[in-house]
Amino acid sequence: MLEAADAALRAAVADAVREARRRGAEAVAWMRVALRTAILLVYLPGWHDPAAWHAVALRVSVAYLAVATGVLVLLRRRWRWEAVALAAAALDVAVVAVGSWRVVEAAGGNLALAIAAGAGNGMMLMVILFAAVALPPAPAAALSVVAAANQMALAMHSGVSWRLVLLVGLILSAAAYVAIRNTVRATALAARLAAETYTASLCRAHGEALARANAEAVAQRDAVVAANRQARDLVRLMVHDLKNPLAALLQYLRLAEVEVRGQPGAAQVREDLAQAEGEGQRLAEMIGDLLAISRLETGPARLAADPVAIGDLLHAVARSCAPHARERGVTISVRGGDDLVVRIDRDLSRRLLENLVANALRHCRTGDRVELAGEADGEGVRLAVRNSGPPVPSAIRAHLFEKFAPGEAREWTSAGLGLYLCRLVAEAHGGGVALVDAPGWTVSFEARLGPAQAGGEGAARAAALAPERRPG
Repeated sequence: MLEAADAALRAAVADAVREARRRGAEAVAWMRVALRTAILLVYLPGWHDPAAWHAVALRVSVAYLAVATGVLVLLRRRWRWEAVALAAAALDVAVVAVGSWRVVEAAGGNLALAIAAGAGNGMMLMVILFAAVALPPAPAAALSVVAAANQMALAMHSGVSWRLVLLVGLILSAAAYVAIRNTVRATALAARLAAETYTASLCRAHGEALARANAEAVAQRDAVVAANRQARDLVRLMVHDLKNPLAALLQYLRLAEVEVRGQPGAAQVREDLAQAEGEGQRLAEMIGDLLAISRLETGPARLAADPVAIGDLLHAVARSCAPHARERGVTISVRGGDDLVVRIDRDLSRRLLENLVANALRHCRTGDRVELAGEADGEGVRLAVRNSGPPVPSAIRAHLFEKFAPGEAREWTSAGLGLYLCRLVAEAHGGGVALVDAPGWTVSFEARLGPAQAGGEGAARAAALAPERRPG
């Protein structure tokens, strides 16, 4: 990006310098035509003068006027103008040198004619020096040296004293130096102006592009926020609409199981009803997770700061998960948490533990063990759910607590919701949840919960993300 901008800046400066020189060459071409026209008008009335020098001057003026006109036409059409300008300046020197010597020779030693020729050559020399505006410094200096040397030699040939010859050389050299120096300064000025103009335009373009990109980013962000809000609202409405029909369905399944309980030959029916009730209960838990996630992500209320006996909480979760554990042939035990009371949100904390236990039971084999543990962690508590089932593959550890876990990781996250909800609950309490190494266990999840009423990060997260308390 920077290299492209630098190259573009250099190109813009070079174009500006070339354009300044082209305009200078065109201006000099106009001056050349005008001056030769004026000289021709001076000589033309005496075209029948038999003097040799007059005839030579007239022929030189006519020929050079034609050349000067052709140069002007080429420059205005921009046809290889750099080469044309250089050739025209060199031709100026050649024509002036040859013409001056021819006029002086034709004058036959007449001092007045020599002085007139010298004056005419001096005027043309100024045109040559003006050409420095259109030429690079090196060619302009070379042509100026040749022109000055010609003038000095012509003056000496005409019988002018060496002091005047030296003075002519100094004057012409000074004029050439000033012209070339001004050319260099003008070129530098053109380059600086071009650089400033290009930089300003580039800044404006970048500023406009940045403003457009920022506006697009803001619009996209607003669109994403609106889409997420609509999606959350839709999920919340769907979940609320599903709760009552699902509760009624579960109640009908329980009633049906009671009705067929004592009937002979209904063992398979009872088993099917129990399976259906289990799946319905699992669906109810998923709906509860969706509600909790929605509230934690957007809810404005504070967490409930209940004094919770951690031992009682652990045993309550173990009892609620015991039937499922017996079906899987898994043993559930509780360690620690006695006499430990912490102010946390009871319902969310229980939901966190139930999700961790459900995740463990999903992967445990017959004969495996699950342990619930709790211990003090400063003013908060550290809750752990460990099991002896298959270890979590290292490739999916980084995705366990993501909302939309990819591929194989989704099988370890309760359809992508369970462990994500655990993360939200822990963060709402100012803590976190992680998969850690624990001696004697293949899988160990630990959640750190800070006191819900504490200041700092915990209260800030609670104020922003806390859900409503569940009724009952």
